[in-house]
Amino acid sequence: MRGTFALLVALSGLAGVLLPSPAMAGEGPGVEVVQTTSNLSEHMSRLGNQRFGRHRLHGLPVIRVNDGRRYQRIRGFGAAMTDTSAWLLEEHVASSVQASTMESLFGNDGIRLAFLRVPIGASDFTADGRPYTYDDVPSGATDYPLASFSIAHDNAYVLPALQQALALQPGLRILATPWSPPAWMKSNGSLDNRAHHGTLLSSAGEAWATYLVRFLQAYAAAGVPVDAISPQNEPTNPTDYPGFELPPGQEAGLLTRYLLPALDAAGLHPAIYGGELGWDWRGVGYARSLMGTGAFKSLTGIAWHCYAGVPQVMTAIRARAPRLDQILSECSPGLVQFPTSEILIAALRNWASVVSLWNVALDPGGGPVQLPNTGCSNCTALVTVAEDTGRVLPTVNYFQLGQVSAFVQVGAQRVESSSFVHYRYRPAANIVTPGLDDVAFVNPDGRRVLVAYANTSRRVRFAVSWRGRSFTYTLPGRAVVTFSWSTR
Repeated sequence: MRGTFALLVALSGLAGVLLPSPAMAGEGPGVEVVQTTSNLSEHMSRLGNQRFGRHRLHGLPVIRVNDGRRYQRIRGFGAAMTDTSAWLLEEHVASSVQASTMESLFGNDGIRLAFLRVPIGASDFTADGRPYTYDDVPSGATDYPLASFSIAHDNAYVLPALQQALALQPGLRILATPWSPPAWMKSNGSLDNRAHHGTLLSSAGEAWATYLVRFLQAYAAAGVPVDAISPQNEPTNPTDYPGFELPPGQEAGLLTRYLLPALDAAGLHPAIYGGELGWDWRGVGYARSLMGTGAFKSLTGIAWHCYAGVPQVMTAIRARAPRLDQILSECSPGLVQFPTSEILIAALRNWASVVSLWNVALDPGGGPVQLPNTGCSNCTALVTVAEDTGRVLPTVNYFQLGQVSAFVQVGAQRVESSSFVHYRYRPAANIVTPGLDDVAFVNPDGRRVLVAYANTSRRVRFAVSWRGRSFTYTLPGRAVVTFSWSTR
């Protein structure tokens, strides 16, 4: 399974990556070890196997894996195929390198991404820096019949990228999210949400619902079925780029009065996620407000962003409404002060069934973006694509995400494991106290997976205990390791 993944690594100047083969899944009691260091001297590197045995564990922190106590099922790991990401991958990379890059992202020879978030129209990451929707008309005009609706913009590179990802990962789940309705539907006549003025016109509710239905139908006709939608990205966030002021009561009203009837009439039944706000008081308040409306019964779950706050809010919302699925739909490395490994572990330990980062691909300058982009100036992606040379470089985010996504299968179940850190919030700081963090799973094929991260600059020596047996391990500072083993 190492062919195309190794090709991408070789092209990037990194070497020595070895991933475990599916054929090795039945190996006895040995524990496979794959590790990534922060400087990428090791990057998903296969190290010597460990073996459970009888050991004295005095003086060591012990990660006790209890696979008898189980939590949420995993729906997938991924990132966002923004307009920028698709444009870079489809328009600026030679065909052979492009094919190997997509395989390294979505195929069984790579990190096996099984989830993608797709903007409905433009986000702030657009190839030419200009915002757009699928029904843009001249200023002052309207199009309530949606006669000008078209997804033609996406035919050039967005849909081809999604079609290729689906071909490589047929079970890929897609969440689609709008950043803004067309400007003619909004009170400010613009795609932005400056000063919270980008609200929906009272006359546009039905047209907005129909617009979303038309998008779902057009994508399905193009061979890209959308599994889930969320009504709005960051619905109370003022923006210079596409945005939409949508308080929770109005979101609930749009859902119950317009969108749900339109979906039913079209025979469409996507999962619906509310929220799309941060792990802070605004996000919690928005989620709780939605839960108190008539739209609550139609929600599949709550989508979260990792900006500000603490991941425990997902656990708190789940305690109030256990049937609601909790997902982390956006978290951009570089914009937050904690690494991808900690994004994953913190979210998963707090009931997230999905963890999705932000852009799949960016250029070396972190773009292209719509200016002025003041909210994501330090964002990094899974891969970096140089427009001038077409060179593709996997980033540390790619490898740290792969330490989980390549080993934890869709349908896996999180199980109990010890933890030695606490999650807390301080602006521009890591969300976790220094120490050893981890998360554990049982895969549908019965294989056990434990991911451990050293949130400290010093190496950490610890033990792993499972069913009365254990092994010891030393993890370099800021490194992440994945242990996997079979019960047979």
